[in-house]
Order: sequence, then C-alpha cells, then structure tokens
Amino acid sequence: MILLTIIFYVVAMVMSVWYAFYRDKKLEIAALVSIILAVILQTGILLLFYKRSEIFPIFSLKYAILMFAWALAVGAILVSVIFRGTTSIIGFSTPLIIVLIIVFMVLKGGTRELSPIFNTDIFPVHVILAITSYGLFALSFISSIMYIFQETWLKHKRIMWITKWLPSLFILDDLAYKTLTIGLPFLTLGIITGALWANSIYGSYWNWDPKETWSLIIWFAYVFILHGRISMGWKGKKFAWVSIVCFLFVIFGFLGVNFIFKGYHNF
Repeated sequence: MILLTIIFYVVAMVMSVWYAFYRDKKLEIAALVSIILAVILQTGILLLFYKRSEIFPIFSLKYAILMFAWALAVGAILVSVIFRGTTSIIGFSTPLIIVLIIVFMVLKGGTRELSPIFNTDIFPVHVILAITSYGLFALSFISSIMYIFQETWLKHKRIMWITKWLPSLFILDDLAYKTLTIGLPFLTLGIITGALWANSIYGSYWNWDPKETWSLIIWFAYVFILHGRISMGWKGKKFAWVSIVCFLFVIFGFLGVNFIFKGYHNF
C-alpha cells in the first residue's frame, strides 16, 4: 500500500512537469487526481495503523514523519485548487513528500506501547497543531524555492518552459507569505498546548527539553521574518531566501534534534 502511494506521488509529479511542456488541461487534472489518490491511500495507512494499534499515529517520530508528508500533500492540493495556475506546486512538493515517506519506511519502531504520560487528551492536539504548522512552513519554503527559480530565469531573460510553468513572481511571493502567516498561529497554539500538557505531567509549563527549545527557536525565526515583511518591507528575493533558511530550522527541529539530543519527546 505504501509503495502504491509513492507511485501515485511520482505520477502526480510527472504529470505536473509534463503539463509544463504541453499545457494540456488533461495533464493538469491528472496531476491533481494522482496526488489526491496518493493522499487517500496515505490516509488509509494512518487509519489502518490506528485500527491495529489503537494509538493515534503521532506518538513516534516514524509516524509523525508520515503525518508531516500527509499535511504537506493536503496543503499542495488546496493551493493548486484555490490559487489558479499553481499546478507546479505539485511538481515541487512531491519530491519532498516522497523523501519523507522513504524516511518513514527506513525508520524502525512506531508500534511500541504508548507511555502513560502521552495518554492525555491535549497531547494529540499539541502534535497535530505542530505538524500542521510544519506542513504550512514547508509550502512557504517550496513557494520560495519556486520564486528563486522564476526570478533567476526571468532576470537572465531566459523565457523557457519552466518560466511558463511557474506562477508569476507576485503569486509566489504572496503564497510564501500567506502560508507562513497561517502556519505561525498553528505553531503558537502548538507551543501553548505543549506547555499545558507539560504542566499537567511535570508540574511546570517549560522544562527546556531540546524539542521545546527548538520549537521556540523556530517560532522566533518566523516571527522575525514576519516582522521583516510587515515593518521593513521584505518582499521578493529577500523574503524567499529568509523563508528557505527558516525552514532549515524546522527540519532540524523536527528530525535532527531527535538524533542528536535526548529528551522526553520521541517524535
């Protein structure tokens, strides 16, 4: 089932790129249908895990990664539907989604017994909010990469298939900004609910766990870029590069921290 999911994501990516060459509406629809089918299958995998283990699939790094990929895919679908002419977001999102699923397949674990400290009502809400914010930040990151590509090709006056495939610089800049502004409140709520959970378990709202510390660093990073946008007029290439750098903090906070530091977070 997981291999079939990857196949559908690959098909979505190929159809999206193929559409760039031939501009056939059928290819655009095929890309959208393929990624929707992939998300349906991925949802089935998550539900099957829950049915077998009776554990919501967010309590281990392995399944949190799969949830991250799911959130990014859903976001890419919504963007391509809501924003006209943004089918290329599928072509740029699917490689990262596929990499995340491969990491999910390689990692061991994910089925061990759930620790009692995580068996609370607020903890799943905390993780879902955090992963949703990461998915939105990933979309901002991808939009920023697309902006850099588009800006570079247009600057050198190389009007090729890729410049016709990608949305305008205005749309990409707006998309990177809007997904970031939506993602930040989700992260804020994720940190707040995490603090409430920590207080219910450990008797204090903040314990300087490595994951907690990095979530705070990520929060400040995105507040910084948002402040730069609103107060200092950061737009275009500058905003895109800062957004890319900020997402590197997200990747390290989500994956790197688990392998370098020890804490009570196992996702």
